[in-house]
Amino acid sequence: MHDNVKPAQERNGARLRVYTFLFHAAWILIVAYAAWRRFSLPSEPLADRDVWGYLSPALSKIVGDPFAQSEGRAFVYPGFVYLIVSAFRSLGAVSTVQHLFGLGTGVLLLANWKMARRLLPRPLVPAVVHDVVGLVLLAVFLLCAQSIFAEHHLRPEGLLPFFTMLGLGFTIRFLLARHIDAQPRRAFYYGAASLAVALLLPLFKPSYSLTAILTTLPVWWQLFDRRAKWTARLAMAGVPVLAAGLLLWLPESRYSAADPRNQTFLPASLFTIHAQQIRTQLGRDLDHADSAVPYSHEQLQAIVDLLDKEIEVSRPTVRHGFAALGFNPDYLLYEDSFCRKLVHIFPERRQRADFYRFYFRRTWRQQPELMLHKVTTQLEVFYNLDCPVYEQKISTLDHSYRDTYVFLTDSSRFHLISRVPAAAQYVAALPHLAETHTQALQPKIFKTLLPFFARSYLPGLLLGLAAMAWLLAEADLRKACGGFAAIVALGYAYNLGNNLAIAFFHTLGISRYSHVQLAVTLLTQGLSLWLVIEVAARKFSRARESRVASS
Repeated sequence: MHDNVKPAQERNGARLRVYTFLFHAAWILIVAYAAWRRFSLPSEPLADRDVWGYLSPALSKIVGDPFAQSEGRAFVYPGFVYLIVSAFRSLGAVSTVQHLFGLGTGVLLLANWKMARRLLPRPLVPAVVHDVVGLVLLAVFLLCAQSIFAEHHLRPEGLLPFFTMLGLGFTIRFLLARHIDAQPRRAFYYGAASLAVALLLPLFKPSYSLTAILTTLPVWWQLFDRRAKWTARLAMAGVPVLAAGLLLWLPESRYSAADPRNQTFLPASLFTIHAQQIRTQLGRDLDHADSAVPYSHEQLQAIVDLLDKEIEVSRPTVRHGFAALGFNPDYLLYEDSFCRKLVHIFPERRQRADFYRFYFRRTWRQQPELMLHKVTTQLEVFYNLDCPVYEQKISTLDHSYRDTYVFLTDSSRFHLISRVPAAAQYVAALPHLAETHTQALQPKIFKTLLPFFARSYLPGLLLGLAAMAWLLAEADLRKACGGFAAIVALGYAYNLGNNLAIAFFHTLGISRYSHVQLAVTLLTQGLSLWLVIEVAARKFSRARESRVASS
């Protein structure tokens, strides 16, 4: 008998080694091909009108001026640009490093997918099927043109997916260490790391502030576990919060205080995005005198006339991202339009900032139905049967290079650029790059695959929520799949937190706000489908056992 068992074990071991080799060979080939696609593009990064807020602090520091935030941007991404350009003397190095982070994001996605399986004590989905699906998710993320373009842009969206995957990975490992492996020390380290990453995310994109809270709830809940020592619980939350305060938020407050636009940029952005709703409130205040409004009738009339005129002027310039709004808030904000002309009514920067804040808050109080309608309309942009995360529109690089050249050669910016050789070389190369018509082509299969993911996102979300409700209603299912369901919920929370913040304060019509969520959305959709299959299979198996027992 033992003689028969040993050869069988050897055969199984040989099969396992072959399977393991094929799996690792597959993901390495995917990553290698994805790297070739990225590094075959021109090294010079893409840029847009927002680039100056990220680029000028880095260039100022390189030429010896104090590091100063610009245009209301946080210091973390400009600091990253400064470090890379200082080290490599090339702006092309920024896109190269971001592509490396992008490849790392894909690897983390696959690692998180593999690690999440351990949250199911006895998974019913075969390991081979699980690994194949993981490879598909990896390939979709790494080979999707949207990922490549995002990493090639001189924007924080090139780095943010890496840190979202890193933070989610730490949370998965926290749950494993606490509930599966019963290793409180490892749970402490992973929980602290999860909080640290969450505190970093809003400094890349402020819209991730709510996401940072929602996705670390399992870690915060640990603070109420009386079984753990209070010193350990305090340290797990206190250490990352203190570190983030000293290393991130304290410098942020110091740098932002020196930014002349920090006082007005966010209030002006909120005002212009909600210009039509605020215009309604301005009209009501103009028609009905209200002592709560600290502005004269003459001031309000001048503001309404200016706003009406500039909204109409902006309509022909509406881009795809603002189509749902019906006007171009960027025109009001950046061009020789409303925000610049308001200086004739309110000469001081503080006066304009106070006006923007006052009417944004007043419109929420007086016209909540209008503001909530705008929020729900924006959420519908994401939560529908064509999820914009998987938009297939592919652009060439030449248009972006051409606009960037015009923007950066403006005399108000070029005087600083000309003092930094790396920046001057970058700008000098832009006219040639604008004629190359380079584009990152989608694999042909993506014409079928991406629409499938886009159309299945909302049904998958609803089925996942139904599976979670089913699971919560039964103790056995809760015990078997509870940890796994928590990860699915956290994945959807990454989307929800970011989307809610953008819906409240901006517009989800801007494609990069959705595309930046590609990695976490792919992972969540896969995990959600898996949860539905596991819960349904267990319910079916239990029902069949009950029928057999009763017969």
